Amino acid sequence: MKWLKRALIFSFAICVLASVTVEILHHHKFGHFVGYGLHTDVLLANTDVGTYDTYVARLWNLSLRTFVIEGCRLPGGYAGNGILYRWDIQKWEVPNKRWVSLRGADTWVPVAFGGYGNEEGCRHELTYVRPLQTRRVGWVYKEWVTTGEPIRMAIHTLVAVPPDEQQIVYTDLFVVKPPSYRAPEGATEP
Repeated sequence: MKWLKRALIFSFAICVLASVTVEILHHHKFGHFVGYGLHTDVLLANTDVGTYDTYVARLWNLSLRTFVIEGCRLPGGYAGNGILYRWDIQKWEVPNKRWVSLRGADTWVPVAFGGYGNEEGCRHELTYVRPLQTRRVGWVYKEWVTTGEPIRMAIHTLVAVPPDEQQIVYTDLFVVKPPSYRAPEGATEP
C-alpha cells in the first residue's frame, strides 16, 4: 500500500511539472498563459503562394467538453476542399469608439460583424473539437491589413445565425508585421 501511495504522489508531481512546463513554453512563445476552456492563438503561416504571408487563428479546446463549431463544406475543385468557418477581421476605430470589420484588401466597413455573410450554397457541417484538440478556424492575408495596426479575429460558431445570437470566440489583439518580415526558422507566432 505504501508503494501505491508513492506512485500516486509521483504521478501527480509529474503531471504538475508537465503542466507548468507547457504553460511556461506557451507564455514564452505567445506572451500569455493558457486557461481552462476555449483558447485561441494566432500563428504566422505559409500559403500555397507565399511564405509567412498569412495569419491563422487556431482554436484549442482545453476543456473536458466537446466544442461544436459550424462551417460550410467546400465543394472541391477550384474552390478547395474542407470546411470554411465564418470569421471577421476587426480593428478598433478610436475616433468613433467602435469595432470595424475588414471586407477585402484594406477596406473596412463600419460595423463589428460586417465581413462576408453570404451563405448561399453553403452545405452546413458541424465540426466537433474534442478536448485537447485544435482546429484552424480563420485567417487574414498579411497584405490586406495596414502594417502596425492591432487587429483581432472574431470566430463565429454558427453559420446562419446572427452574431448577437451566438457564441463568438475572439483572438487576442495582434499587430501585422511588414510583408517583408520573415519569421525565424521554425517559428509559428506573429
